[in-house]
Amino acid sequence: MEHRSSFSRRVATAAFITLLIAALFWLIGYAASFFFLVFGGITFAVVISAMAHFIQHKTPLSYGPSVAIVLLLLVGLIGGTIWGLAPTVSQQANDLAKSIPKSVDQLKMTLQKTEWGKNLLDGIPENPSDLLSSGVPGKGVFSELTGIFSGTLGGLVNVLIVIITGIYLAFNPGNYRRGFVRLFNPSYRNRLLDVMDTCYSTLKNWFISRTITMTVVGVVTGIGLALLGVPFAIVLGIIAGVLNFIPNLGPYIALAPALLVALPQGTEYLVYVFALYMGVQSLEGYVLTPLLDKKFVSLPPALLLFGQVLMGILVGLVGVLFASPLIAVLMIIVEELYVKDRLEQKT
Repeated sequence: MEHRSSFSRRVATAAFITLLIAALFWLIGYAASFFFLVFGGITFAVVISAMAHFIQHKTPLSYGPSVAIVLLLLVGLIGGTIWGLAPTVSQQANDLAKSIPKSVDQLKMTLQKTEWGKNLLDGIPENPSDLLSSGVPGKGVFSELTGIFSGTLGGLVNVLIVIITGIYLAFNPGNYRRGFVRLFNPSYRNRLLDVMDTCYSTLKNWFISRTITMTVVGVVTGIGLALLGVPFAIVLGIIAGVLNFIPNLGPYIALAPALLVALPQGTEYLVYVFALYMGVQSLEGYVLTPLLDKKFVSLPPALLLFGQVLMGILVGLVGVLFASPLIAVLMIIVEELYVKDRLEQKT
């Protein structure tokens, strides 16, 4: 009788754990955007905390005032950059916005001269606004404008949530760490704290690596475009640097506006710009990234690409943006808590 009771308890426990895991996966799928916002806040908190620890070690200040100084420095840096570059960047951005539609029209005319180009353009209306006005007159335009407005507003709200969450976490990370590990068995809490420290170091190193590559790619691309005489070199360099935040996919997205800008200047400029971008990516992929990987954090390229595709399907752009740091953290968790603590201890 006692054996049956023990067996029943084990079955009930296994069923409960299975249901709990299923509910967790359902919750992650249903509220994936929420979890990515939380992870974005954690990532931003890691950045603030790492800079604050640096100031704390170099000065007599404690951690709290160091965080305040970091926030003031970030505000000053962003504000100063905007103030210094705003006139030039704003002018170039406006000119770029006017130039790209003309380049697109020229590209269409070029494609119309070939049979495969005509096939490619089949199904695309002459007036793009026709796509918006299908159905009830005016309804498509109104719906599109409403969608753009709500999407932009939602994006700004998400950024604000990430920033506020990161600031709260950065000012007092110890409380949140201790509160989280209290959910687990006391004998395992120190181990979890060690793994969290490793994840913190991984996120910090990932941020340093990304910042270096983004800066190098942006500066080299901008200088190269300027030397080639391509218009809007500063804006295109900034676009290339910012989009390099997204490994694998970002550089090719940044290439598109550069090719459109170079198109009116002749076919040879298309070749020059394409060669420049491929050269910069080769420099980043074969020289800079391997050097940084040895010092900071290394991610398998195929795994990163699969992760970006999966996160993009689940969440969209936010998933693609945070796929790289999330995969880096998941690799640490699997390595420490599953491979080392489970598999290797059984051998």
